[in-house]
Formats: sequence, structure tokens, C-alpha cells
Amino acid sequence: MVESREFLREINVLLEGIGNIGTSESFELPKIEFLTVERGGAMAMDEVIPLVKAMSAKIVLNKYSSEAFGVAKQQLAEIPTFTLKGSLIQGGVERQALASIKGKVKSLDTALPERGKEVKMTIEIAVTAYSLEFGGVKKVDIDFMNRICMIDGKDLYEKLRTHTA
Repeated sequence: MVESREFLREINVLLEGIGNIGTSESFELPKIEFLTVERGGAMAMDEVIPLVKAMSAKIVLNKYSSEAFGVAKQQLAEIPTFTLKGSLIQGGVERQALASIKGKVKSLDTALPERGKEVKMTIEIAVTAYSLEFGGVKKVDIDFMNRICMIDGKDLYEKLRTHTA
């Protein structure tokens, strides 16, 4: 059975220690990408190694408070956590969507647009931890500092942590 399409409502963006810094209609969540090594020979192929590559995220605030400028001043402080809260609607049923992104700000773009266009702020983040849940069910939990890589309930690094503890 094919389910009806799912739609995302506007996302509220919160910054730990500050609160709501704005709303976003456009963002790029961290891409989960594993390391690969090309195996040569007559039949070359990529070999996938279960180690996650460095991740980044991008949040475009289309409405933001003056507090949003505070994201860049936390470079020398503790690593900030951004929380994106919204909801998905499918066939009249609504469920919560929640992403948590911990990392330092790589760039903050506050360029003014052309006259008559909407002012936006773009924040790019070097990710150190990332979690994603839908309807209260955690689908992704990655934490580089604590060597956690849980995807859909399976922790890929559980054995690795026991060998290095």
C-alpha cells in the first residue's frame, strides 16, 4: 500500500542557553556517509568501511531574533546544541519531528538580499553530535566524542567501545 505524501511544517530553531532564535523553511541535516576505499584490479569496486565521515549541517533562518547573532560568539565556549522542532503531516495525521545538532559554527552568513527580497541568515555547523526522531521514536543518534553511531536502534560502534574502554 502506498502511503500519502508527507509534508513538513515550519521548523522552530532553538539554541541551548539562549532559546528560540528563529524559524526555518530550509535546512540541510547532517548527511550520514561512511568511509570508502577503492579496491583495484580487473573488477574495481568501493569497499565501505563502517566509520562515519565528518558531518556538517546548514540552517537557513527566514525569521530570526537578534539573539541569533549569538551563535557565532560561542566559538571559545562549550560546544552549542541546536534543536530543530517541527511536525510532519501525512493524511491528516501530525507527528513531531525533532533534530538535535551539536557543533561549532563554521560560518554565519547575514548578507543583505536584493531590494524587496526576504532577509535570511544562514548558519553552517561542524557537527560533533546529531540525533533525529519522528513521533518520539529516535531514528539516528551519532556522537563522535563518545563513539556512538546508532541508526534505527542498532549501535554500530557498540563492540568498538568495549574494545577501547
